Amino acid sequence: MPVSIWLIGVAEAHRPGLSYARIDADSLTVAIARPELATRIPLDDLSAARVLLAELTVDQTTVVMGGPCVASEPVVREVEGDGIELRVPLSCPGGGGGAYTASFLTGLGPGHRHYVEAFGQPVAVLDAANLTVTFTGASDRGEVVARFGKLGVEHILTGYDHLTFLLALLLTAPGLRPMLAIVTGFTVAHSITLTLAALGLVHLSPDLVEPAIALSIVYVGIENFWRPRPARRVAVTFLLGLVHGFGFAGLLGELGLPRDALMLALVSFNGGVELGQAAVVAVALPLMLFLRRFGWWERIGVPAGSVGVALAGVWWLGERVLG
Repeated sequence: MPVSIWLIGVAEAHRPGLSYARIDADSLTVAIARPELATRIPLDDLSAARVLLAELTVDQTTVVMGGPCVASEPVVREVEGDGIELRVPLSCPGGGGGAYTASFLTGLGPGHRHYVEAFGQPVAVLDAANLTVTFTGASDRGEVVARFGKLGVEHILTGYDHLTFLLALLLTAPGLRPMLAIVTGFTVAHSITLTLAALGLVHLSPDLVEPAIALSIVYVGIENFWRPRPARRVAVTFLLGLVHGFGFAGLLGELGLPRDALMLALVSFNGGVELGQAAVVAVALPLMLFLRRFGWWERIGVPAGSVGVALAGVWWLGERVLG
């Protein structure tokens, strides 16, 4: 199931017809909409209805990790409007993967969907005809580092808009030290917004972010004609990097982040982006500095390259706005 659909489901998990389960090493959390249960038990006092709530939901679930897990008394609370959440401490014989069965789904309305997440990863959408799902254990740290580091490198080397932005900066870079300052400013900026977006603290629609990235490319291409001072370019690149960070976050949102290793995945992705950027700078900057020795490069090469960058940005802008 695409992660975008999964996120929509989780966001609406407290609506009638939808419920949600989160499995961790030592707990099971079930969230369900109040209207699903209100016709069967009185819910005016949740603490008084706790036993009945448990009987209708978590008592009819089974979690197996190395053997059947033993559940303790659930903690009940209201969440987000009409949602009711039951968190059940679990004692399991082993860790890692296992199986989850939600038999209570047979007692809910037709068409009810039950979203299941295990160790921070979406694993299934269950219903009355499909009550059981198997799942793997917590994310392997080494695998997370390798996967998201590789993803960061690939995103720079195959992300033509970000690559064009970086090459536009290299066209007028006066030397290695100023270029390192510019790239560092870009890195710090996109790391800030990427982290904020990945943690759910800030959200911008891709309909705004993607055209804004294209506009940033147009701007840098045009700004090259004014040969900005390094300090100004560092400041401008930092501001534009904040926009690019939301673009990186959109990519990670589509692929899915392991919630049990969220920060490790973010750090690894950023590290991969930096490796990709460093590879581009290591190849392109010496070439640019060499070409700068020739008068024709300053008169023709840099302006032509900057026009090409700006036109590419205009193309992407039209494509993203009209598309």
